[in-house]
Amino acid sequence: MPPPFSSVTALIQPRQETFTVHAVIVSFTPQQGCADHLEALLLHQASDSLAKERHCQRFDVVRLEDQTTFVLYELYRDEDAFRSHLKTDHFLTFDQKSAALVAEKKVLQGDLRQA
Repeated sequence: MPPPFSSVTALIQPRQETFTVHAVIVSFTPQQGCADHLEALLLHQASDSLAKERHCQRFDVVRLEDQTTFVLYELYRDEDAFRSHLKTDHFLTFDQKSAALVAEKKVLQGDLRQA
């Protein structure tokens, strides 16, 4: 028998405590002919970040409809966790390997807001 409606409602009510989650959105436009290679590196980077960084909470790789632009959506416990991410061996390796494949890179970041 499913739980009563009031129990379900209690499960989905917003949390009352305050928390900070740092969001990072990165767009990559690859050099001509490099999209597939860049995608492989991005997917590997996402996997490494989630597996090796305790405070990396989410790391999505999106290939846009134009098939050449990629967007990353990353969530970290806080800004310090993101700064630590930038110093990891796997990030430094990714950054070095991907540099020649990228024509343009844009980074946006900020703290996630609660509704």
